Amino acid sequence: MKAAAGKVWDTAHGARGKAEHGVGDVAGQIPVDLSVLEGRSVGESGDILSNEGLPIGKIVEGNPEDLVGQIVGANGEILDEDGDLIGTVELIPDNAAAAAAAKKAQDAMKMGEQALSFKDLTNLPVTKEGNIKDQNGRVLGHVVEGDPSDLIGQTVNEKGEILGEDGNVIGRVGLAAPSEVGGGVGAEDAKGVADKAGVGEMMLDISILSGKRINKRGKIMDEEGDIIGQVAGDYDPKGFTGKFPNQNGQVLDDKGNVIGQVEIVPGEAADEAISALREKVGGVGQALPDTAVVEGLVPGKAEEAIPEEEVPGEEIPEEAAEKLPEGEVPEEEVPEGPDMEEEVPKEPRLEPKEAGLGDEISQEQLQEEAIPDEGAPGEIEGAAEAAADKIPPVSTLEGLTCNKMGKIVNKDGIPVGELIEGDAKKLSQAGFQLDDQGQFWDNKGNVIGKVQPTVPEEQEIEGPFAEYEDLFVLPDGWVQDKNGQRVGQIVEGDAKKLVGRAVDDDGDILDRKGNVIGHAEPWEEPESEVEEVDFSLLAGLKVNKLGNIVGPDGVPLARVTEGDLKAVIGRSIDAEGQIWNDKGEVIGRVELIPEDERETLGPFSGLGELKVNKDGLVEDSNGHIVGRLVEGDAQKLQGQMVDESGEILDKYGAVKGRAEPYEPEEEVIEEEDLSALDGKTVNKMGNVVDEHGTLFGRIVSGNPKKMAGRKVDGFGRIWSDDGQVIGQAELIPADERERPEGPFFGLEGLVLAKDGMVVDPNGQVVGRLIEGDEKRLVGRLVDEDGEITDKLGNVIGRAEPYTPEEKQRDINPMAGYKVNRDGEVRDADGNMIGKLTSGDLQTAIGKTIDDNGYVVDNDGNKIGECTLLENIPEEPEPELSPEELEKLEKEKQTRELAAKMCSIVQQALDSIEPLCKQITEHLDAADRKPKEELDEEQLVQVVKPLIEEAGQMLQECKGALRALDPDGQVAALAKARSASQEATPEEYRLAELLKELTQNIVTTIENGRKRLAGMPHAKKKINPLWALLSEPLFQIIAAVGLLLSGVLGIVSRLLDGLGLGGLVRGLLGNLGLDKLLEGLGLGTVTDALGMGKK
Repeated sequence: MKAAAGKVWDTAHGARGKAEHGVGDVAGQIPVDLSVLEGRSVGESGDILSNEGLPIGKIVEGNPEDLVGQIVGANGEILDEDGDLIGTVELIPDNAAAAAAAKKAQDAMKMGEQALSFKDLTNLPVTKEGNIKDQNGRVLGHVVEGDPSDLIGQTVNEKGEILGEDGNVIGRVGLAAPSEVGGGVGAEDAKGVADKAGVGEMMLDISILSGKRINKRGKIMDEEGDIIGQVAGDYDPKGFTGKFPNQNGQVLDDKGNVIGQVEIVPGEAADEAISALREKVGGVGQALPDTAVVEGLVPGKAEEAIPEEEVPGEEIPEEAAEKLPEGEVPEEEVPEGPDMEEEVPKEPRLEPKEAGLGDEISQEQLQEEAIPDEGAPGEIEGAAEAAADKIPPVSTLEGLTCNKMGKIVNKDGIPVGELIEGDAKKLSQAGFQLDDQGQFWDNKGNVIGKVQPTVPEEQEIEGPFAEYEDLFVLPDGWVQDKNGQRVGQIVEGDAKKLVGRAVDDDGDILDRKGNVIGHAEPWEEPESEVEEVDFSLLAGLKVNKLGNIVGPDGVPLARVTEGDLKAVIGRSIDAEGQIWNDKGEVIGRVELIPEDERETLGPFSGLGELKVNKDGLVEDSNGHIVGRLVEGDAQKLQGQMVDESGEILDKYGAVKGRAEPYEPEEEVIEEEDLSALDGKTVNKMGNVVDEHGTLFGRIVSGNPKKMAGRKVDGFGRIWSDDGQVIGQAELIPADERERPEGPFFGLEGLVLAKDGMVVDPNGQVVGRLIEGDEKRLVGRLVDEDGEITDKLGNVIGRAEPYTPEEKQRDINPMAGYKVNRDGEVRDADGNMIGKLTSGDLQTAIGKTIDDNGYVVDNDGNKIGECTLLENIPEEPEPELSPEELEKLEKEKQTRELAAKMCSIVQQALDSIEPLCKQITEHLDAADRKPKEELDEEQLVQVVKPLIEEAGQMLQECKGALRALDPDGQVAALAKARSASQEATPEEYRLAELLKELTQNIVTTIENGRKRLAGMPHAKKKINPLWALLSEPLFQIIAAVGLLLSGVLGIVSRLLDGLGLGGLVRGLLGNLGLDKLLEGLGLGTVTDALGMGKK
């Protein structure tokens, strides 16, 4: 008998060699269908293999090579991704039967394992592998939501959730598949459940639900549309819609984790399906579960799992047993399926409902209540009754309150308990809450009431079709009411077979026996999907005065639908159609104008008056090119008006030409420099400021609240912590950083009147038109900025504040004063303010002056007129005599002559000065050289050209000065003019230039002679050349002296101030120019230079 138990243990733990052989003896008795192949993939050879690698099916339709890897579905069909049939398979009978037997044995064994729930995982921690294990190290669940590395050590609550410190869900777990739970239940548990609770038959029964779809209501229906199963427990049926339970009644997710359980719904349809399954399986169905429950037991307890007296078959002789390996039995000793069934003791078993399947009863309750102990007859019946009562534990009442009737009601208003001790009225008024022991406590810690749980009353739930009458099924599967209105649609059952049948309030369609053969769900005509509006084309555009958003072509694309129009004017639109203020708040929204409602404008709409210019281009009133002529003669059409459609008409309306929009290529506009925003910060109002709070920009896209405190880069971008651009800022010009109020702020209803004046509703003038056509704009509104706009929001005129001056009568300042005897009018302070200019003085003396300045008598008659002093014309200045005029004319000529001479001498000075500098440098350098190194000839070759060039320039200057007086008339006038006459500014300027010219030349000559004193050869060659500089210099001085003799005296004084006066006179004496000038009658020149007196 023990060897037989060992045989079962090997079957459960992988000693398949002998176990499969034993199963094979009974496999032939198990009817096999194509469900054995369902879910398996096609191998490379076109075969479908079992878990052991044996071929159990083959391709009969379709190309095996094209079907490799495809999954076999129900009824042996292989479907592609679109659900089309691409192949079929059939069974290989012998191998398939063996596989079916093994599959049923495994399914039966899995059903013997203890069913897990999230309560089993409560307060268990998450391991580093993301698993949840019990104290014995069994894997009970896995993390299915959240990062396992972040959840290590966190515990699971009874809902399968992992909560953070703040109570938020940070992860979820899923139940482990039965095959993953190591160890299973204990041997005694297996024995009790398998042998005394009839789990084997229950697992066989639950397999009728395998592979059947769970509908939206959590129901499972057979092929006829009858309900045979449902989702067990308190699971939400919506989470299981479309899923298929396995043979153990378990519902798995995509990762193979158990997420729920199904149960059989008692009824005729379920009974028929169970009976059919049992007939199909035969007697084997009762033998296999007894072996299956052993899988997963703790090794070493297999012998205790099945007592000897409960194992069928005869004992194995000890000699034979000793020769066999551990856990094996001779093949001939394994009884066949039918014999095994007969010899298994038939213990009383509970029906599925009696056993508590699908109810919230723990495994311990199942063992304690469903399995009677020895000496306790009748406890099975009591346990079944206790389970049927469905009385919740008292702990479920925690936190609830008592009403005045002494009832404890839940949040749905359903009574779930009743008061057994205490005053219901006081407990209700005080609002005391129950603890987990069903007790009420007062504030002093005393128990003031107790309750007991009651069976919750089932609330009748109104069906989805309760509001309709006389519902029936139409041929096309629709459900119609008596008014002909479609109110539902068949979702379960054959619509063709259900035509004309009635539909109840719950949407069920029943046959004559009351069985559900179909189900309908309410249907409402689906609302047309609202397409998501794309506002991206409005991004960056601004709201105009009329609340429109005008596109680049001048056509309104959207309009403001939410917000204060005044507040949103000039604001930009973001890509979601929202308008933001500077504080980061949404102050308005817009809607797109449908394309069929948008105004169709001509290509030149909104451009004002357009004309054709001489080049055939179309200009606006500001001279901007906006189009070009494409039809017509440009010369004939020059100056003609172009309408909005681009046509040029004559006075009869005939089209003489056409134009099309055209803009000359503009220079590429460089992107705005936003470097000023770099490093600035976004404040809570959406403004970009520096550390001092100075405003530099504002946010144009993004949520300002989320960007508060973040930095802006040099491109105006705002970055998040993860490196994403979350906003864009723009630079506010310095003069626009605070938007000023308009000039007409606070004035409403302003209109332009006929006279170009802006009037308020009371007709008072408050402004005047300064831009625009007065005739076209009469009657139009003027906004607070003084702008007049058309219906599209374009500015067509402007006004400014204006208050007309009241016409006040001008009162003469002399009004009220009297004329004295001298004919004067004096004010109260005695100041003379006017005089009598008309009338008889003797008559006017003592008479008063009226508001108009007239002298009136006592009767108001005008007898004279007085005039203010400032209005009396001044006496004309005396005319100049001819001598004075002649003198002024000569002075003018002198100034002009001096100015011309200044220009000539200045040019000569600019040219000669660098040459003199070079001469001096060469001579100084030669003087510093030792005599043995000095090359005097080389010095001569360098200096001589420089002296000659300087002399040539002086000669040119002399010639230019002489050309100013070719006939000697100016010299004659200068000779006759008094030398004591004061010099003009021009003469002083000329003297200064002559002084500088003389200083340069004389200094160069004197310095050269000194340097050449020790250079005989160079001295001989260069000293005679100095005359090339000195002679023209003094000829220039003489020329100036002839024309402006007074200048030479100034030059002499300037040179004396520099200590060069004697040097100049010495040069003149050496050259004999002093006697020459006197001989020519120019003694004044020598006298001016200080040479006239010896």
